Amino acid sequence: MAETRYGMVIDTQHCVGCQTCTVSCKISNEVPGSAHWNHLESLTGDVLYQSTGTFPSPTLAFRPMLCNHCDDPACAKHCPTGAMHKDETTGIVSVDQDVCIGCGYCDWVCPYGAPSMDDVDRVMSKCNFCADRVAKGIEPYCVASCPANARIFGDLNDPTSEAAQLVQSGKGRQYLAEAGTSPCVYYI
Repeated sequence: MAETRYGMVIDTQHCVGCQTCTVSCKISNEVPGSAHWNHLESLTGDVLYQSTGTFPSPTLAFRPMLCNHCDDPACAKHCPTGAMHKDETTGIVSVDQDVCIGCGYCDWVCPYGAPSMDDVDRVMSKCNFCADRVAKGIEPYCVASCPANARIFGDLNDPTSEAAQLVQSGKGRQYLAEAGTSPCVYYI
């Protein structure tokens, strides 16, 4: 297991669906073309931004989605070239675009649909937890830009980090834990 194991806790009760995380990630990481490393899903229905329920109790809630930087990532396990890989020091899952052949198999096996085709260079791309920023002690762009403070980032192996404390308290739950990848993104 990695000495450091970066992860994130996302509070869906605080997420307002503004997509600032999506936009800041795309612009700040210069994600090309139609690729996105973050997106939103509706927690309450099939259509994003359409409430469910009836007056006086309509519901509108969101699940921000990104790479879950799994402990046992299906994308890395099944990548035919080894382009998808897990950094054993940080636990961050990345793609080496110089090695990627753009087959898309990583996206097909990922339960979170995290890898995204870079339609400019015809290779896969995905969230890397802003590894360059994190190496300097700076939060990922999506965390830093969230106006609702819905994202908490930290070392899940450090019992003093807020993210680890939320996970240990049992408040955070893994999405699609049954996929067996042991995701490092948790939701409240």
